[in-house]
Amino acid sequence: MNNRGWMALLALGVLALLALDSFFIVNQKEKAVLKQFSRIDKTDIEPGLYFKWPLVEEVVKVDGRALVYDVRTQSFLTAEKKLLNVDAFVIWRISNVQRYIVSVGGGSSDSQVMERRARELLDPRINEGLRNEFASRTVFQVVAGESDVEKVEGDKAIIRDPTTGETVEVPTDQLDESVLREAKAGKEDGESPAPSVANDQREALMDQVREEVNKSTLEDLGIEVVDIRVKQVDWPDQVRGRVFDRMRAERQRDAAAHRSQGREEAEKIRASADRQRTETLAQAYRKAQSSRGEGDAEAAAIYAKAYNQDKEFFRFYRSLRAYTESFDQPEDVLILEPDSDFFRYLKGANGRP
Repeated sequence: MNNRGWMALLALGVLALLALDSFFIVNQKEKAVLKQFSRIDKTDIEPGLYFKWPLVEEVVKVDGRALVYDVRTQSFLTAEKKLLNVDAFVIWRISNVQRYIVSVGGGSSDSQVMERRARELLDPRINEGLRNEFASRTVFQVVAGESDVEKVEGDKAIIRDPTTGETVEVPTDQLDESVLREAKAGKEDGESPAPSVANDQREALMDQVREEVNKSTLEDLGIEVVDIRVKQVDWPDQVRGRVFDRMRAERQRDAAAHRSQGREEAEKIRASADRQRTETLAQAYRKAQSSRGEGDAEAAAIYAKAYNQDKEFFRFYRSLRAYTESFDQPEDVLILEPDSDFFRYLKGANGRP
């Protein structure tokens, strides 16, 4: 092949490249802008097939879907100056593609590079928002979504730790207004917040962080933060052991208090049962003695009546009873004089010798 053939082949290749670079496709999950000599000429291009000037115009495409990424675990101080490790994730999307490419792109047309830079720019804003919200709430409010403000006195709020029962004073200007309103309303009603109210408090915390972040990202970066969620709140490693020990000691104190109350109640029940038993036995003994006395009196009256009817027969009957009881056993021995009055009825039926 001569030089003319090579030149023709090269020209065809260049024409093919120019033809391929003369159109572009935007699909439904992408957002695109058209740049001409590094200047954005057309933005918010709808999905479809388009033509452009090759080598003169350039298409920059970015992901138009909602994106999710995990925020690096950060440590934040709460209103009572306790350190917590917070693990969160962010859902975001590009709202203004032109401002996004200008602010985040930095001259790059690679969507992956721009996405990485966007996360780097979002991180400090999100951490600042979380830090401000955590600093205005207590540990219990962050975790449970409920207020643990016991009372508000002037510019001081008394906060009770639900785990240890300890109280601490916190300036009211460090607490969120919604927390103070909830605490005052709860104390007036005398009821604890319902689960739905607790969930609303957690939603309010996340919504406030999202709104604060969007104030800067929408205008500066063209990014809309759709949602921010806290995945996990935990104590730092250096204090976790002490916290668990304190929680364990608190549970042991509660268990000891319950056992002590149980023993006290058991002693009360036992004492009451013993008292009832003593009273019952005393009443039964009194009734038995009364019945026995009445029986003895009636028996004595019968004996007396019978004695008065035939005195001699009664004496004879009593003597026979005495003989029977005295000689009941073979080994019984009585040493008496033969003419003793005890044997008078053995000598004769009428008691005379």
